[in-house]
Amino acid sequence: MRNSFSYKASIRCFAVIILSLVVTGNSKMKAATINVNSIIALQNAINGSIAGDIIILADGTYLNNTITVGKSNITVRSATPGGVFLNGANSIYINGSYVTFSGFQFTSGSITGIVITVNGSHNTITQLNFNGYSAQKYITLISSSQYNEISYCNFENKPITAPAGNLIHIDPSATIPGYHKIRYCSFQNMPGAGGDNGNECIRISNGATSTYISRTTIEFCYFNNTGLGDSEAISNKCRENVIRYNTCVNNQDAMFCFRNGDNCVAYGNFFIGAGGIRVKEANNIYCFNNYFENSGTTGKMGSVLYVYYTANTTYVLNNINFIHNTFVDCGTIDFDSGAVGNTWSNNIFKKSSGSIFMGVTTGITWSGNINYGTLGITIPSGITSVNPQLNLNTDGYYGLSSTSPAIGTASNSYPAILNIPGIDTLMLDIKGLARPVSRLLKDIGCEQFNASGIVTNKPLKLVDVGPSYLKSLTAVDRPKDNLNFNVQVNSAIKKLVLNYSLAQNSRINLAIYSLNGTLIKSIDIKNTESQQQVVDISSLQNGMYLVRFYADNLSKMVKFILGN
Repeated sequence: MRNSFSYKASIRCFAVIILSLVVTGNSKMKAATINVNSIIALQNAINGSIAGDIIILADGTYLNNTITVGKSNITVRSATPGGVFLNGANSIYINGSYVTFSGFQFTSGSITGIVITVNGSHNTITQLNFNGYSAQKYITLISSSQYNEISYCNFENKPITAPAGNLIHIDPSATIPGYHKIRYCSFQNMPGAGGDNGNECIRISNGATSTYISRTTIEFCYFNNTGLGDSEAISNKCRENVIRYNTCVNNQDAMFCFRNGDNCVAYGNFFIGAGGIRVKEANNIYCFNNYFENSGTTGKMGSVLYVYYTANTTYVLNNINFIHNTFVDCGTIDFDSGAVGNTWSNNIFKKSSGSIFMGVTTGITWSGNINYGTLGITIPSGITSVNPQLNLNTDGYYGLSSTSPAIGTASNSYPAILNIPGIDTLMLDIKGLARPVSRLLKDIGCEQFNASGIVTNKPLKLVDVGPSYLKSLTAVDRPKDNLNFNVQVNSAIKKLVLNYSLAQNSRINLAIYSLNGTLIKSIDIKNTESQQQVVDISSLQNGMYLVRFYADNLSKMVKFILGN
């Protein structure tokens, strides 16, 4: 009996010790806001964090910093947006997932490698400013990561003496698409020799991985005077990527370049006083609903440039499609000397002087186009010489007038627009408004004259993008720092009811994930005065999910349970 009593007593004693260790060793059981005032304290706070923690670094300048964010579901930010300067030599690794890294500036310092390397998934890198910082690359998303977002950041003045390398680099995987997003970022004032100088603003992949599928979206970004850094503002070198609703101004020395990677699209972009689109060593490219004005008239680049590379027999400019675009007083569109199975359909070309086209048109089919000016080449059919009657609109670009012959006269002879899984490549016009379903009811050019609804796209200005702290907050309507958002679940009819308080013009995205981080549904929402949205979730099985609500530069993630 004594031995039995001793054994039971020992077990009870051991249990008390374990309980004591659990209580004392992990006393912080709830998410907390943690304020720190040194990089060492920041790293310690990150290492000891739990999901939901917000770690705030005090405003100031910190030199020669190495930061590793190895935990998930946490926020690491500056005390005030833009109040922390991480200067000197920096190496930052974001290895966790669902991390928000926000509010830091990089304005002085030099490294030979990468400033921020993102290994994890579902991370938000936002409100950063790189200005004059010397590094090979600023941000790299590695191949094993997915669903990362770089938003509201500014990139400019990379020194001429810095190692050559693109500002943002996306490294695709051979097996899993990345589904990354770069949005509302500004790229400006890049010095250098121009041409193939090696400092592209954004590069997706390298030529060696051109067959990999990335499914990256670059949207609502602003490019100004970047061409001396490199002639490719965006260098697309792998498959199934979307470039949409971006604005290029004062950027005649740079273009959006499709090179090597097949099956990509560019739509709804503005090229005003800027280089346009270059296609080199690529197939199955779809460019539609874009607007070009004074594009390729000065500087080194053109409005549209084919580059036929005879040494590469795989990428032969096969199935290159320009559909429903508008060109006003642009530089010459150069077809070079090779194209196979191309289509140019329902475009408007208006030019006061000089030729509209040059090069060889063999391999190009034309339908439904309007030109007003000197063609410069022979096109036997599919283009009509008539004044398109364009008017300068209140958004600062030339759109259709009510008497334009382009209204309702489109041809239906063009290939179906590429449908990239998981990315909405809908046939919206350049304003973001729906066109008629029937091709024959569409208007020629980049816009639908009688389209109705809330305009979601227009030429961007610098005030519309980049970190909020680099501009006067009175200049643009932005939400408050605290995101007021809640979600209610109606399991009976499988609906989510979203309630929020945001500025009228806020752009909203809702994403629903499984608990293991798999994206199930992503929805772009038009903000209305009701400040409420109802979302259909009938496709979901009963269970627990994560919902991420993103509005402008703010995000919030909550859990919800569907069913009993």
